[in-house]
Amino acid sequence: MAGRRFAIVQEYVPAYRVPLFTQLAAAVAADGDELLVYAGDPAGALAERRDGVQSSPWLRTIRQREFTIFGRRLVLRALPRAVWSADLIVVEQARRNTDVPFLLAWPRTARKTALWGHGADVVKIPSHLERRYSRLLLRRAAWLFAYTQAGADRAVDAGINRQRTTVLWNSIDTRRLRQDLDAVGPGRAGVSPRAAFIGGLDSSKRIEDLISIGEAAHGLDPGFRLVIGGDGELRGIVEAAAERFSWIDHRGSVAGTDKAALLQESDLLLIPGRVGLAAIDSLAAGRPIVTLSTSLHGPEFEYLEPGVTCVVTDGVHDAARALVGLFHDRPALDAMQARCREASQNYSIENTVRRFRDGLNAAIEDDHE
Repeated sequence: MAGRRFAIVQEYVPAYRVPLFTQLAAAVAADGDELLVYAGDPAGALAERRDGVQSSPWLRTIRQREFTIFGRRLVLRALPRAVWSADLIVVEQARRNTDVPFLLAWPRTARKTALWGHGADVVKIPSHLERRYSRLLLRRAAWLFAYTQAGADRAVDAGINRQRTTVLWNSIDTRRLRQDLDAVGPGRAGVSPRAAFIGGLDSSKRIEDLISIGEAAHGLDPGFRLVIGGDGELRGIVEAAAERFSWIDHRGSVAGTDKAALLQESDLLLIPGRVGLAAIDSLAAGRPIVTLSTSLHGPEFEYLEPGVTCVVTDGVHDAARALVGLFHDRPALDAMQARCREASQNYSIENTVRRFRDGLNAAIEDDHE
């Protein structure tokens, strides 16, 4: 059936999502259908990242308000009529979005509302009530778009029919990243021990541990340097550390060739906290990640293999020793970098778009019985 309308509702659209939505909207249009993304402006910690996109042909801005009750962040959105009347509605699988239970409870929208997310909690430890609420929402959803296979498996364990799941293999635009890497050239990796951090400067990334690991690594090897690319609510901690330590270089938010240059100049990535889509940066650029075993990682951490394409350590000093150990064992580091590049061939924005488009078609054609 031609002329179907798909509505994706997001809290906000970060810059890294633009290639996905641009290509997905084009793929849907090629089928004679329409896809629009409805999103608000980021607030709080998300606004501090300064990576929100304000306009695009497929983007429609909606009114939303963020508030906190009993320490829990909630988002109240005013969904326009076009969302409620869409043939399929895709919303984030997040408890904070207060419109989701209404979409899933109203008979006219329950059978055409799909969730997009992790499948189950991976970046936090939920309470018993939170877990039960998430399972209730999941079981009422018409479909699930899971970031990874493990996410789909967790959702099936929670009660959704596996036949109503799509595994997206979440990715960024790796083709463009490789073009940017080629454009900036080989950089200066290997000249002196240098690690890079790329991501939001917030508590989930364990920024204080990032500085502590860098300080310990510099103590073991005075030639060590740490380059930080990112912005966020903990920017002040990073700026203060950069003023105190000459071996820290903070470049603010990086994208495009600026991010590629940062990657090319470094030997590996140091991300002690949550590892999400940075796993794709790591693989595509051939820069293995050093992280902490005590962190709650995003679903994309599934793409990495400890000891092969990443190093998982038990604490600050263990991480520092691992960093310096790799810097001083160039054959081992070269081998890990090569294995990262090899593994990166499995992930691309084109693959994610194809799976998303196929899932949209399957979800709208399912009889939901």
